[in-house]
Amino acid sequence: ILLPPEFATMPDGSTGNVAPAQQRLKGTQTNQNLHKIILAFDGAGTVIESCYFNFVMPNDYSSGGALLLIGTINSVTGNVAFMQARVSAVTAADADTPLEHAFSTAATVSMTANTTEARRLLTGTITLNMDSAAAGDSISIMVFRDPANASDTHTSDFEFWGAEFQYTAA
Repeated sequence: ILLPPEFATMPDGSTGNVAPAQQRLKGTQTNQNLHKIILAFDGAGTVIESCYFNFVMPNDYSSGGALLLIGTINSVTGNVAFMQARVSAVTAADADTPLEHAFSTAATVSMTANTTEARRLLTGTITLNMDSAAAGDSISIMVFRDPANASDTHTSDFEFWGAEFQYTAA
């Protein structure tokens, strides 16, 4: 399942609910330049920035769950943007409503900036804690960055270009 930045639901900006900046990047090609919407997860400060992807789990879902992140960092320092994701899976007639169901424990990936050239494409896979997901469940995946986490050593933004949710089909 492809999860481009344009499909993300942003939090409302209240305490603890801060969205990454949405930006348009412009390529340097001759004439028609590439234009790409990205989400810029801040690496400075202490504010956690997050966004949400919501979908119905496909009927062929059998097991597993991984999130392949694709992005860039506009720096060559080689430091790490520590990206995280949590899952909420709600089955019809569950005891919890989708608006009160707790998220799973965060799973993580370290995205290391390329030391040769800024904004080289980076990929990393987060093996998700799937919250007992099943086919037909309402799924919410929270993608976030906590710049105060000790594993996050990069002060530049992680520029989220998109993600792919991968699973084992029946």
